[in-house]
Amino acid sequence: MTESLSNFFTLLELDPNAPWDEMAYQRALRDAERRWTRQVSGPQSLPATATARRHLELIRSRTIQKVMEDDAAREAECKQAKDERTALLAARRKEFQDRLDLLVRRGHLLPQEVDSLRESFADVLADHPSLAKRLGKATVGSAGNGETAARLDSSITDQIRDQLRNAQALSLYDVLKTVDSRITPHSPRELLIEAADALYRREQSRKNKNDPAIKARKDLSGLAKRVFATDELRKRHDTSMRLAGLEELIAWLLEVLREAKAVSGGQVLAFLEKARTRGFDDVDLALRLLRENLGQRGWAIELPATEAEDRMRHLVQCPRCAQLNEPSSEICLMCAFDLREPCPACGAVKPCYGGCLCGFPIGQRDTVLDLIVQAMEALDSSRLPTAERLLEQAERIWRLPRGRDDQIAAKLRYIRARLVTTSQSIEQTQETIKVLMEAGKYVEVRDRLRVAPGGFPNRETHLQQAEARVKQARKLYEAALRPETPLERRVEFLHEALRRCEDFEAARTELTRIPLETPRAVRAEVLASTADVLVRWERSTEPDISYIVVRRTGLDAPESVEELPGQRPLCQVGGLSCRDRAIGEDAGLPLTYAVFAVRSGAYSAPGVAVPVVVTPDPKLRCQPGDGQVKLTWELPAHAEGVKISRRTMGASEAPVELATTGESFLIDPDVTNGVRYEYTARASYVIQELGTFWSEGGVEQAIPSKPLAPPGPLVLTSSPPQFKLAVHRVGIRFPEPERGEMRIFRQDGVGTSNEGDQGPEAILRPAGAELSGHPPLIDAYYDVASGFFSYVPVLQADGMRYVGKLRRYAIREEVSGLQGEFGGPVLQLGWIWPDAGERALVGHRTGGELIDATTADRPLSVTRVSGERVGGCLIPVGPGDTGMYVAVAVVVERDGVDFVTAGVRGHFVRPRVLVNYRVDGANGRRPTLALTATEPVGLPALELRGRPDRPPRTREDGTQIKAIDPLIVTGTSMVPLPKLVDRRLRYRLFTASPGEASTVELVPL
Repeated sequence: MTESLSNFFTLLELDPNAPWDEMAYQRALRDAERRWTRQVSGPQSLPATATARRHLELIRSRTIQKVMEDDAAREAECKQAKDERTALLAARRKEFQDRLDLLVRRGHLLPQEVDSLRESFADVLADHPSLAKRLGKATVGSAGNGETAARLDSSITDQIRDQLRNAQALSLYDVLKTVDSRITPHSPRELLIEAADALYRREQSRKNKNDPAIKARKDLSGLAKRVFATDELRKRHDTSMRLAGLEELIAWLLEVLREAKAVSGGQVLAFLEKARTRGFDDVDLALRLLRENLGQRGWAIELPATEAEDRMRHLVQCPRCAQLNEPSSEICLMCAFDLREPCPACGAVKPCYGGCLCGFPIGQRDTVLDLIVQAMEALDSSRLPTAERLLEQAERIWRLPRGRDDQIAAKLRYIRARLVTTSQSIEQTQETIKVLMEAGKYVEVRDRLRVAPGGFPNRETHLQQAEARVKQARKLYEAALRPETPLERRVEFLHEALRRCEDFEAARTELTRIPLETPRAVRAEVLASTADVLVRWERSTEPDISYIVVRRTGLDAPESVEELPGQRPLCQVGGLSCRDRAIGEDAGLPLTYAVFAVRSGAYSAPGVAVPVVVTPDPKLRCQPGDGQVKLTWELPAHAEGVKISRRTMGASEAPVELATTGESFLIDPDVTNGVRYEYTARASYVIQELGTFWSEGGVEQAIPSKPLAPPGPLVLTSSPPQFKLAVHRVGIRFPEPERGEMRIFRQDGVGTSNEGDQGPEAILRPAGAELSGHPPLIDAYYDVASGFFSYVPVLQADGMRYVGKLRRYAIREEVSGLQGEFGGPVLQLGWIWPDAGERALVGHRTGGELIDATTADRPLSVTRVSGERVGGCLIPVGPGDTGMYVAVAVVVERDGVDFVTAGVRGHFVRPRVLVNYRVDGANGRRPTLALTATEPVGLPALELRGRPDRPPRTREDGTQIKAIDPLIVTGTSMVPLPKLVDRRLRYRLFTASPGEASTVELVPL
């Protein structure tokens, strides 16, 4: 690359410091080509148009590609880009330093100057933290010209001042602070608007509507929402009120000194002190306005000494009481507030009335500490709502930025954590008590509430209820223990005591001493339809009895309700039956069930049922084939053997039992294709002492048949929509099956189906729009979203569905200008790429029409060369091939899958006339085209084209070298060519008209 050319990393907007990314480079190259192509169409007189034309030529001549695709050249280009960027950054750093040095000569920077420097030199500040730190430390001040500062309309200012006098308040901020203690002159606008709404609601709820102060505060709430609506209006308000306060102070001074008509230096200092106390810190502006007012009246003024004036400027204002203090003072002389403590929000020591200059309300420190003390007292006495309210108020005032902390914030976090823990503990205890009361366990409820704190919610109410229930249970228990109480009444009294208080353990213990009646007529039955076991028994004569059912594996009966190896309790019910639905691994083994009567923790002797055996069926599968059916099965655990029988559906013959060999499969060849058969498999279970048990039998059906060919392939064509009702139309062709019915499903994108899927019709149900009928089918698109679809061929036969090869289809622009010319052992194809085409699929066939490129035996994949408009490929042809059918489709990758358009088709007939050609031009002689024919041949008009990198593919590819008029070739004919400078050219000879391509075959030597 020469020095006159721009750096290619800069032209393509590539980062030279980033790792090399080939895909990012290709995208940048395409984007730059499109950008410069648009720019060259602009007015030709503009310098930008000429620059774009030069840059575009760098791509078309492959100058950029040759450098960026060569590792060594690209590395040199990258180094140059880094050097240029370093030099540019150094120049911008020098410019930034010069500007900053000039601006700080004023003594401070204006806010807009700081913003401008940060925006204009963001790259310099990011690369040099020291410069960013210097800018951050620079003093920022105002323009110092209060007269030119934007102010509110005078009518609005007058309304605010009048209503403040009626409300007996100094400022809007002071009025809003009466409803929200967080409010300071630095509070965010959102908080001010919220406080204004709260102020209106408070004043609206007051009963004395005639109080002028109430009306004034309501009006001020509306004015606050108006002037705090935007940052600009708020700035105007603050400026107006500060200047209005200063003007009032000047008017007061003039009134006091009207007799003297002169102001001394001490009086000027007193005026400046009052101005600063009222929040007006711009001493220069205050002094200038005072002098202007005195000058207009012709009064004499004695200016204070410079030292006194400077001292006034540097006095420190107390954030709490606004008192002015000496710069060296540690605490305020008026209220003893600490003046030297750094602001917890910004770390600076810049106090002003209400807070720090950064806006944080440090002046409310004592208020926050007082709220913390009150919150702790409320928390200690379990007054959680009060503690929450006080803590939230303190947190809203003392809200530090992220990453900042101090002792007050730590105290607030401690109280918040303790409040959360206490609240959670109380909530958990409340939930526990609720559960205990619902369960009737009033003894535990009473004991928990007795140790609960006094502020526990509903403590006294729940405690009285629990103690009353325990007292009732104790009276019933004592009545049951009287000697004269009959046994039946004892049981009733004890049951009632437990119903009143479920955890009155003395009554439960007494009940366990009274024996229970054993359940009678216990029986177990296997339900054949579900393989469950239903256990039933008769009701006991005793009241308030429940029952526990226990199952044991084996012939021995359960002796207890405990869960032991081989034994498990199933349920506890008040009814007279229990269904065992979880036989699981115990199927095929003897099962013995027992029922125990239960009363208040006491159990009766067991009532035992006769053992039963659950006999599950084998899992049978049938795979029909050609003249046979393959049977496979899986025996359940504990099964000993199997019996297989076959029945012909619709026939009257008895089932035929098939011989098994001990294997888990067999092949039944004694069947006829097209006939439906039913197979039954039964499993045997041998139980010692009980004998052999057989299962009911599992049934499967099968129809043997010849194997079906996979459905498809699908052949797609596209056509313009009819009547403009659809946006796209696809024609679908496919070979019709010998048996069954063909269905086509269109799924969005990759879809959910896969080639080779098969299954019963009731289970295999492909998603998407279903197309059925005889080919060709027409699929019309009325709403195209992604433009990527999968066509799924499904063969439906004999109750089964089979999925063939999917046709992935993309709705994209096709290639255009398809051309083909035979040249010896190859057919040269060429086409014009669409804008979005990057890859093509080329199918070819010598015999029979080819409609869809995807159905060709060995289609070719052709990738577009970056920046190339013309694509093409070579297809091998045999000596006896007289023609070639070709289909070219665009391929688009999506989600890792190739989607292919319908494509364009062509049929090329091989000419009978053959002419060889070559271009001679060695030893510096003028090049010539040599045409050779074995017999005299009349040729149509020809065109010789050339390219430096490869032979041209179409008549539009490369550069025209020579247009040749029709001529007759006898032996060898020489055609002179123009003198060429580029010796790297590679040539190809075309017929001038595509229609003449079938008359002669031009073969390069």
